[in-house]
Amino acid sequence: MYDIPITTLNGKKITLNDYVGKKPVYLKFWASWCQPCKKQMPHLQKTFEAYGDIVEVIAVNLGINDNLEEIQTVQKEFSLTVPFAIDHSGELSQAFNMIGTPYHILIDMEGNIVFKGHDASAQSDRTIKLLSSSKSNFLPNLPMEKTIVQSALVDTQENKITALFFTATWCDWYLEESRPAMSKNCIDGQKQVNMLYMDNPTFNWVGIVSRLWTSDKELKEYKNKYQIEHFLAIDTSDQEFIKYNVKTFPTLILFKEGKEIFRTSDFSNSSKLSNRINDLQNIKQDKLR
Repeated sequence: MYDIPITTLNGKKITLNDYVGKKPVYLKFWASWCQPCKKQMPHLQKTFEAYGDIVEVIAVNLGINDNLEEIQTVQKEFSLTVPFAIDHSGELSQAFNMIGTPYHILIDMEGNIVFKGHDASAQSDRTIKLLSSSKSNFLPNLPMEKTIVQSALVDTQENKITALFFTATWCDWYLEESRPAMSKNCIDGQKQVNMLYMDNPTFNWVGIVSRLWTSDKELKEYKNKYQIEHFLAIDTSDQEFIKYNVKTFPTLILFKEGKEIFRTSDFSNSSKLSNRINDLQNIKQDKLR
């Protein structure tokens, strides 16, 4: 996992291997729409000012439903000088089995994970202080979390069209105040997919929800809330989101014989989306004649 590249805001490519054997690392995974993440930003800046010369402190944005402008807005709001990076591929958060933000990872100089948690707590502060005061491995190692192995949810090689709908069980209500347009798009997206599922029964429909803050309980509640009839599952290992390079909730992708033929994250116009899919159907039928 330490060789996974992440990109700093100035475009520099780095990996955690760059620091193993040289200095400890403090990673904070966050998103601009995550309210607890923003509340912790003053603490992150204070930590960077106190230990930044000894500990490599990096604020890692998930790159999900975020952009550079929103990241820079948070930087300005809290006068942050801590280094920022973006997990464009999602592989770093996957490797650390990150299931919710904020998420703090502390790694000693030998590359051992010595702390992980969601709170900027007294325990994390003590651990950072200890890391900064020693040049050798002195802390008990935490067992490495293994990414949950998950068989592929879909087979896009089928002859019929496969429709993959990526979403999150919380993006409709959690983003309601901080990102109302995103929240509405999540609601509209699920409702439109429900209709498209009914109108296109020959498609292979697969709903894939993010593992962030989501267990079987939240999945069941979400299915009941929107009366979902198509197949829906949690991407427990994040492999489908990474495989199909999905960094925006919601996203609909259509495949035919393994080839992507359509992708959208805009559900503002249901008629336009329905017509576009009908056009794809007509193209398919014309080729069969």
